[in-house]
Amino acid sequence: QASLLKNDETKALAPASLQKELNNLLKFNPDFAEAHYLSYLNSLRVQDVFSSAHSLLHYFDRLILTGAESKSNGDEGYGRSLRYAALNLAALHCRFGHYQQAELALQEAIRIAQESNDHVCLQHCLSWLYILEQKIFDSCVLLEHSVNKSLHFGLP
Repeated sequence: QASLLKNDETKALAPASLQKELNNLLKFNPDFAEAHYLSYLNSLRVQDVFSSAHSLLHYFDRLILTGAESKSNGDEGYGRSLRYAALNLAALHCRFGHYQQAELALQEAIRIAQESNDHVCLQHCLSWLYILEQKIFDSCVLLEHSVNKSLHFGLP
């Protein structure tokens, strides 16, 4: 269902049906991180900001609690989840037009990424900062800096 929601939403279950199935799943296994992620995607497609944020935060919480995230990437554990949770929360708020909340979440993601010396996360933050700044100001300087840093780190 997650793949269908990302690639061809018309083939996925209807939002209400999918949420009902997810609620049943989560009733028996509330720590099932992937179900929270799918609930996040489902909430996004019906433009439900509260449920989207709720599910996104539960997804990252469950990754940290289960330890699955640190096993899968060999990184320093839950720190990676925290910075990407903040980054995704910033993207979520930006998508719904909550620019002040997006800026605060982005600042947190930048702070955590700098502490961890995570250049890839910082580059993603810079890209979102550019998008956020475009919503508020017209800035070509950020775009030029972002492109130069992306080239430096071999990112698209």
